Amino acid sequence: MNICVVSHSFYPATSYGGPIFSTYELCKKLADFGFNIYVSTTNANCGSRLDVDTSKFIEIHRNLNVRYYFEEIYWYFSFALIFGLWSDIKRSDLIYIQYIFHYTVPLALFYSWVLNKRVVICPRASLSPWGINWKGKFSSLFKKSWINFFIRPFVSNVKWQGCSFIEIKDIKSIFYKADCYELSDGINTSDFYSERYLNYIDVMKKYTDKDFSKVSEIVFSMGRLHEIKGFDNLIRSFSLVLKNKPDVKLLIAGSDEGSKSFLLQEINRLELLDSVFLIGQLDDIEKKEVLSNSSIFALCSHAESFGIVVLEALASGLPVVISNKTIWNDLEKNKCGIFVSNKEDVFSEALLSGLDTDYQTSDCVNYVKYKYDIDIVSNDFIRSFCCN
Repeated sequence: MNICVVSHSFYPATSYGGPIFSTYELCKKLADFGFNIYVSTTNANCGSRLDVDTSKFIEIHRNLNVRYYFEEIYWYFSFALIFGLWSDIKRSDLIYIQYIFHYTVPLALFYSWVLNKRVVICPRASLSPWGINWKGKFSSLFKKSWINFFIRPFVSNVKWQGCSFIEIKDIKSIFYKADCYELSDGINTSDFYSERYLNYIDVMKKYTDKDFSKVSEIVFSMGRLHEIKGFDNLIRSFSLVLKNKPDVKLLIAGSDEGSKSFLLQEINRLELLDSVFLIGQLDDIEKKEVLSNSSIFALCSHAESFGIVVLEALASGLPVVISNKTIWNDLEKNKCGIFVSNKEDVFSEALLSGLDTDYQTSDCVNYVKYKYDIDIVSNDFIRSFCCN
């Protein structure tokens, strides 16, 4: 079977965060199972362009080929993609579309409708109420019009992948007759766990270039520096933690998507220049190193349809403190973290509790291994979308 994956961006465009990694892992695993995967994407990478050959498909893994179409107008138009996508879809049996609010989506839906192709859409939180409304009435009106004019006419026979029960609810709230399947993201669990080998002082030196005589613990967070991630709440919560643990440090990794300057202002306003650090985007090796050598992982999001960073932290043996605006409501039952309100005083208490709790590495790893490993997820994808 030939599968055409349509997405505005693809690995190694890691600036866009978790979905890039999860889609890449799924594509590799499907390719390993013998499916021919053709990814039709652009060379976009969050404000820049990937340094890749845009003239042809590139095999980046056995049976996995990617065409990074060049965007003449960044994020808004690719002349080559408009014409090339037709042939990419024509030769494929299943069309797997990522996101909603990008010009590649209605284009792929229209071509698939004309060519009578099977289609699966994974919205990637595009349809969450927070995402639709967060920029105000004009943005909300534009997105609702986009859905009605460019998406709704072509989805009568489409199947939908919701990465969680929250996303299924979001899809159904707009497309109430949608044929939905709950299918989570997944990771290669064995890629993440490694023995700790850096002490906290060395971690801080390596990633902040600062020398500290004492570092009691490290709280780590990671994601796009975007308003939805609630990093400002996390920073203010952490300032309360310092009253009880003055030598703990907070590292926040991720590329800027509009919030960096505000977060730096908050760090300065709260006089946290020696306690909170924005360390930029990490590559795979750096990410795994920090995860394996921190005390706890924190995610303070205002909305999250999944959050693959949670899986990456747990697979590294790292316990987590996670906002209850996410899906991770069984963390405490599985003895690997705390699920709590992202209000600053409540979240700070949870951080303190998490830092003082003796979590078992095996509980964290097993939570991911037996439910979210990419082998499990890819088999679920095949059963749901490729066998009928």
